[in-house]
Amino acid sequence: MPDFQLPPPKAGVVTFLDVLGWKGVYDRKRDAIESLSELVEGLRTQAELLRGNLTRDVVIKSISDTIGIFTLCAEQEASTAIDAHGELCAWVIPQSIISEIPVRGATAFGDFELGENIFVGRAIDEAAAWHEQTDWIGVHLTPSAEYMFSPAPEQKTWARYTPPHKMRLNWMPHCVNWTNKWRNRVDEISRLKSKFRLLGPIMPEIAGKFVNTLNFIEHIQPTERPVGVPTSGRSETN
Repeated sequence: MPDFQLPPPKAGVVTFLDVLGWKGVYDRKRDAIESLSELVEGLRTQAELLRGNLTRDVVIKSISDTIGIFTLCAEQEASTAIDAHGELCAWVIPQSIISEIPVRGATAFGDFELGENIFVGRAIDEAAAWHEQTDWIGVHLTPSAEYMFSPAPEQKTWARYTPPHKMRLNWMPHCVNWTNKWRNRVDEISRLKSKFRLLGPIMPEIAGKFVNTLNFIEHIQPTERPVGVPTSGRSETN
């Protein structure tokens, strides 16, 4: 048998996404595997549309309920690659909610190597560690990617926000603004809550993730209220 040798380590951007509530998903969704497979294939199609924006292609891989997005790039191309990952995540997050398998994730930068179904490297370890700590539906940059990222002034895919973490870290990295193409935010939020209801039973630990997600949406772009409607529960008089 010939010796198998991994290629020398190369740097790039890595995003890990996993499905919230995958354990026991079969009890509420019998077509979960099909839905996740369609989500992965959809991501690959979206990645094809990014060809030409980067020196290297975006690679999509999946193991169980974890989806990996990988892009090899030099440091000077890191921001462009992070933008590309943000675009992909901005597509997959709402699609995952529609498919009733919502995802959370994190994006890192650093050395990594890819085999057929083997991922190793500093960026792999960092993305894996951070994406499991978030308590919402969303994606944020890890420190290695945040320190590399120089967003263009006109970009709208990433926005600064303090993501809800189990460790309660007080920092404000860039997070994927997956609502930036919404036209009617009131209607979109109503549809989102309808989808959340389908993910029941909504236990306290799950409800917290939904609340954190809705808080993010409201923070990124507050919902416009009709004229004359007070922001609190009390009416105001002169």
